[in-house]
Amino acid sequence: MRRLFRRYRTDDEGSTTIEFVIVFPMIMWFVMTIFETGFIATRMVMLEHGLDMASREIRLGSTAVTTHEGLKFSICDNAGILVDCERDLILEVVEMDLASDYPANQPNCADRTGDIEPTINFTNGGRSRIMFIRACMIIDPLFPGHGITLGLTRDASDGLQLVAYSAFMNEPP
Repeated sequence: MRRLFRRYRTDDEGSTTIEFVIVFPMIMWFVMTIFETGFIATRMVMLEHGLDMASREIRLGSTAVTTHEGLKFSICDNAGILVDCERDLILEVVEMDLASDYPANQPNCADRTGDIEPTINFTNGGRSRIMFIRACMIIDPLFPGHGITLGLTRDASDGLQLVAYSAFMNEPP
């Protein structure tokens, strides 16, 4: 029995497999977290770009973005890669006073588990008025319950909330 135990103790066959089994899950977790972070960052940048381009159209007086649906279409069109953008995007446009700051309430995001849309404010605002736009988009994570997504705000359908802000002043006529 002692000789058998000594033989197994000195035998190094399979040591690479043990190292692989220990190290591979950590490396894959790291790679998946990096990939998920890039995925979320790309979607966020595209949402902000779409919001900036749409707010520019409003600021310059484009007639295509004077309604909630027109503004939503403009953001989704300029954002490009956002999947189900028009379904999962909720906009809030409010007029700001010069003495106040951004709205203090939490962003209104779509609830994909029900048919009821949240109450939103949409005010075109007058000329030479400061306007604040808040866009909330729900996206699905690539790897749910893993890595960076564990610390992000989620909705009831386990989607991640991406929130973009913009403020502008309506140009005078």
